[in-house]
Amino acid sequence: MTSQTPPPASRLQRVLSYIVAALVVVSLVCIAAILVGSALGGMPQQGSGQGLWPAVFLFPLIALPIAFVLLITLIIVTGRQRSRAAKAASGKNRR
Repeated sequence: MTSQTPPPASRLQRVLSYIVAALVVVSLVCIAAILVGSALGGMPQQGSGQGLWPAVFLFPLIALPIAFVLLITLIIVTGRQRSRAAKAASGKNRR
């Protein structure tokens, strides 16, 4: 058996993965803030349309679909890289 090492991640893959992770983490923090804020009754006192709350409500609605699309893009980029590596390896083995 040969031990195959996967090709190193490209800069695009690293950037996409960090962006996806950051968007998901910040979205989860916003959702937790909404849950805690509504449980403590802080939102009716501030008014849900004032201050920082509109951004807290809106961020997950925008960021999670963007993170999903970027995740699909990351999967496609990784698949194409592995496909190229497999073709290069099979071409090497034929000689």
